Amino acid sequence: MKNIVDLHTHTTKSDGTYTPNELLIEAEKRGIKLLSITDHESVDAYFDMDTELFSGKIMQGIELRTSCFGVAIELLAYGFDINKMKETIEKFHYKNTKELDEYMTKLAFSQYNERGIKLNDSFIEDYNYDLYPRFSKYLHACVKEHKENEKLLKELPEGKSFFRYCMTNPKSPFFLDLSSAFPTIEQLVESIKSVGGFISIPHIFEYKDNSEKILKYLIENYDIDAIECFYTSFTKEQTDYLLNICNKYKKYSTGGSDFHGTVRPKTELGRGENNNLYVPIEKIEEWSNKVNIFKD
Repeated sequence: MKNIVDLHTHTTKSDGTYTPNELLIEAEKRGIKLLSITDHESVDAYFDMDTELFSGKIMQGIELRTSCFGVAIELLAYGFDINKMKETIEKFHYKNTKELDEYMTKLAFSQYNERGIKLNDSFIEDYNYDLYPRFSKYLHACVKEHKENEKLLKELPEGKSFFRYCMTNPKSPFFLDLSSAFPTIEQLVESIKSVGGFISIPHIFEYKDNSEKILKYLIENYDIDAIECFYTSFTKEQTDYLLNICNKYKKYSTGGSDFHGTVRPKTELGRGENNNLYVPIEKIEEWSNKVNIFKD
C-alpha cells in the first residue's frame, strides 16, 4: 500500500540534509499528497521554499523540545500561525545543537561530581564539538576513561545507546537532568495553543523505559491533541497500542518518517525503514480540517 502522508520531516533549517526545495522535489517524486516539514525549533523552511515544486498539500509544522521528569522530549505542533510561532521560538531562546552540547558539559560535570562519578578536571574545556558532534559520545568516552566508573557502567546493555539507556534514564546513575535547558511543558503547550497550534506527542517509544510514564503524564495533564501512532521504528504492536490509547483518551493520531536525509540513510521519506511506514490518510482527515494549512 502506497503511503501518501508524511507529517514528520526535517531540512537544512535544522538537522536535515535536504534543503526545503529539495525535500519538496523528493516528496513529489514519491507521490506524497500531504507533507509537513517539522524542523527543530525552526519555521524558516516555510519562508524559503517554492511551493510550485510540490503538487500536494503542505501543513505547517515544527518539533519543539521540552523536558518531562528531567528527560529531554519533543512535541510536534501543526497548523499554527507561522509568524507568531517564529516569535514564540525567539522568546524561548532555544539553544542550537552546539550551544546545547556545550551547556550539557557543564551540567554533566556538576551533576556527576555530586554523585561521585569521575570526570577529568578539564572535562568542560576539553570538549570539542567538531570532534564529537554528539555530546553523548564524548560523555560516554570520558566516563570510560576512569576505572572508578566501571562498576556503574556494567548496567549498560552491550551495544545499547548510552544516551537512551543512561543519560535519559532517571533510574541510571548517569542520568542527566536537562530540565533547565528547555521551556517547561506548561510554557510550551500554552505557547503553541496561543498561536493556534495542534499538538502531537512524537516517537514516544524512543524514550525507552520512560515511554509509558511520560505518555500517561502528558495526556492526563496537558492539552494534547494527538499521538504520533505511525512512526519509522514502531512495530505493529506498538502502533496498535497507541491507537488504543488514542481511543481511550479521545485523542487523534499523526504519523511520519522523521526523515533527515543522508544523516539517516535507512529512513526514507514517506516510507520509513524497509518500507514499513504507512499513515492512513483517513486518520489524518479526522483532524486536519480543524487546522490551518500552509498550502491547500
